[in-house]
Amino acid sequence: MAAAKPKGKYTHADYAATPEGERWELIDGALYRMAAAPNTKHQTVSLFLGATIDGHTLPRRLGLLYRAPYSVLLPGESAVEPDLLYISAARRHIITDRGCEGVPDLVVEILSPHNRAYDLSVKRELYARHGVPEYWILDPYGETVLALTEPVANAGVGDYTAEALYRAGDTLATARIPGLAIAVADIFAAPW
Repeated sequence: MAAAKPKGKYTHADYAATPEGERWELIDGALYRMAAAPNTKHQTVSLFLGATIDGHTLPRRLGLLYRAPYSVLLPGESAVEPDLLYISAARRHIITDRGCEGVPDLVVEILSPHNRAYDLSVKRELYARHGVPEYWILDPYGETVLALTEPVANAGVGDYTAEALYRAGDTLATARIPGLAIAVADIFAAPW
């Protein structure tokens, strides 16, 4: 993933006008072209995690899980497409026809060889600066989940002050989705 256009020059309108069939993200006014479609491992992990969260939240009407491509529009000329994002029913007002216009309750990114540094640094900083309360980074190759919470912004730079690394044998849970508990090994298990 490479910055295609300089920082501070582009707006949400420019993001909305990017060519059909191409995926872009806008971070602080810079347009980033997204890499090719995710690989099979990435998609399998996304499918399983999404189905697990949906299976828990939908019958209870707790909220909705959206999948990429789905825009999250943030202040400061930023628009990103996380792999998964969850919005609680109490905050459904941030869902519009344009996408999620505000901060989701939970954002999930799944690492691929081409996006690792981008998700671990650029997006981590962006999500923390805007107050995304929980950010999960799934590594399908290392079979781990890094859960980041307690976002802070100092001098306009964001980071998370609490992090936990989950591996096989651990159970992943979040206060953002009451009652949800996922065995980490199940997230990365072969589907057949």
